[in-house]
Amino acid sequence: MAKAAEVRARAPERPQAPMRLLLPAAVLAPLAILVLGAWIAWNGTQDQARAEMAHSADAAAEYARSVLDLHRMRAERVNDQLRGLTDAQIRANEPALHHLLQQTAGIGSLSPLFRIYAFDREGHVLLNTDFLPSPRATAADRDYFRALAQPDSPEVTVGETLLGRANGLLFFTVTLRRSGTGNGLPPGAFDGVINISVAPAALAEGLARLRGSPEDVLGLVRADGAVLARTLPLPAPPPWRQPSEGEVRRRMEAGEDRFERVGISPLDGVSRLVAYRRVDGWPVYIAAARDSSVIRAQWLQRVALLLGFGMPAVIGLGLLARLAQRTAETARQALQARVQERTAALAGSEGRLRLALEAANLGTWEADFRTGLVARSARTAEIMGYPPEPMSTPIPAWREALHPEDRPRAVACFEALQRGETDRYSVEYRVRRPDGSLAWVESCVRTVERDAEGRPLLVAGTLQDLTARREAEERRALLAREVDHRAKNALAVVQAALRLTPRTDPEHYAAAVEGRVAALARAHTLLAEQRWAGAQLRQLLEGELSAFLAGGRPDRQPRAELDGPELRVAAAAAQSLSLTFHELATNAVKYGALSVPDGRLRVAWNADPASGLLHLRWQETAGPPLGQAPTRRGFGARLVSATVRDQLGGRLEQRWLPDGLEVEISVPLDRVCSGPLAEAEFAD
Repeated sequence: MAKAAEVRARAPERPQAPMRLLLPAAVLAPLAILVLGAWIAWNGTQDQARAEMAHSADAAAEYARSVLDLHRMRAERVNDQLRGLTDAQIRANEPALHHLLQQTAGIGSLSPLFRIYAFDREGHVLLNTDFLPSPRATAADRDYFRALAQPDSPEVTVGETLLGRANGLLFFTVTLRRSGTGNGLPPGAFDGVINISVAPAALAEGLARLRGSPEDVLGLVRADGAVLARTLPLPAPPPWRQPSEGEVRRRMEAGEDRFERVGISPLDGVSRLVAYRRVDGWPVYIAAARDSSVIRAQWLQRVALLLGFGMPAVIGLGLLARLAQRTAETARQALQARVQERTAALAGSEGRLRLALEAANLGTWEADFRTGLVARSARTAEIMGYPPEPMSTPIPAWREALHPEDRPRAVACFEALQRGETDRYSVEYRVRRPDGSLAWVESCVRTVERDAEGRPLLVAGTLQDLTARREAEERRALLAREVDHRAKNALAVVQAALRLTPRTDPEHYAAAVEGRVAALARAHTLLAEQRWAGAQLRQLLEGELSAFLAGGRPDRQPRAELDGPELRVAAAAAQSLSLTFHELATNAVKYGALSVPDGRLRVAWNADPASGLLHLRWQETAGPPLGQAPTRRGFGARLVSATVRDQLGGRLEQRWLPDGLEVEISVPLDRVCSGPLAEAEFAD
């Protein structure tokens, strides 16, 4: 029994060996899974950091290229303004040129963004935007001056970061060799520089907007290791340089377009992941860096997430795989969102540039002689009559759109640039749009890239729509000619009225002339109010009969009635008709129906398109008794007859009825209602 009890006591110990193995397995398996997840998270965090740094470097390199190109264009513009001047002339006219330089720069003398200096070939300051007069400082020992003074130096260079001797401000330079001076030096000889001094802090502020996260660091570095600007404060007075024996210097001096490196920064001793991008067309690089500690912190956040949700996932490898997949997908989506944000920011910057060009009514284009194609911006395509979207066409197709009269001049300028005889030009010409309309444009062109033999490879230009300005100029010229023509005609009519009015009685002579000139003035006023587009026939009659119409005297019954459709009279015929109505109204007031209280007048008209005539009936009733037609025609009657028959090409019939005068006038519609007429002088 004792032995059986011993067996029963030992029996429960048999499963303890597998349990001891299961416990370590239960601990080690989750640990192994967590280690694998941490390793995957580490690789994902590093990949995300590399992708974000690469994108930030690309965006910053494009931004830096735009800034440097803009400063180069400013330097070239200053060089153009000083072209042909000797150093002595520049110094003698320094106040005026100093003011011009500030206007060209568009800045105040204390702007922190950039400054402009011009130096002579000895390094002395000729002109600047800061001081007047210029300080007696010298740049002969500066690296940018020594670099461009060499016989085989490039046209433009970027100087290292320095402290200004005259103003004590921190700057680096975009420096251009002066050319075309009036000092009489041989072509290509060194004759000083144009210096754009850029504030590193201003450039760093622009770079800061392109960072993937606030902890990232962006900087601009020359290919020889000189640090020009950085979003973090630089630790010591300039200049700052990468070690000459380092890998970064070696790869930059070798001209590599892009590379990455993880290492300790020589400027502040911090370990960082850095993506380098070469700025196209310039001997400088963008460095986009993220601290290794930041990357580790991001990784630890992911590991913490993995620990928080990983323990339940040890139930099965499937759940662990799902969790890892979900984590990776979250990282990918986060990266994609960041990339989209950076892309949207860059697109917004490009959009603002497009808006600035559109505000100036400018389009851009590039002609690549290597491919034979012209690339046009959306605004350029719109100016030329195409849908507003970028387009590329063969270079010869541009010539077909030119107006035949302007084609030789525009093509000659372009071919001179293509042959290398000039590096820039500006020309105005007309282009025929696809819908057949013509547009006046101004094209400003310059050479951007040349081959080893100096032949142009790439030219770029702007296109400005001048159509509205040209049309306005033509309208002003036409209006001036029209006003001159109208003034001469009005003076001729006044002269005729003065010459032909009988002079037997000075008082009657003055009244007659005054009435006729007043009629002309009323017609002239109506035409001027309508911008010489004509006047309503009813308004011409109302101007002569206003005292007898309804509303002329509210306390009396109207004695004149107007009946006819709305009809616009051409400007050339308005004065003639106004003078005719004035003579008829004057006769009615003196001798006709309007000379007695009960007399009435009715004027009716209608246009007959079938016969092409305007018919007008002047009917006086209840006037003084008339016996027969007068034996002698007065000046008024002769004036009415000459106006209707000779000037308007119409027909006039007068009938002296017992009840009053009746006049029927018929004139061609095309003489009265359309086209300018040449007002002839009245015949005696």
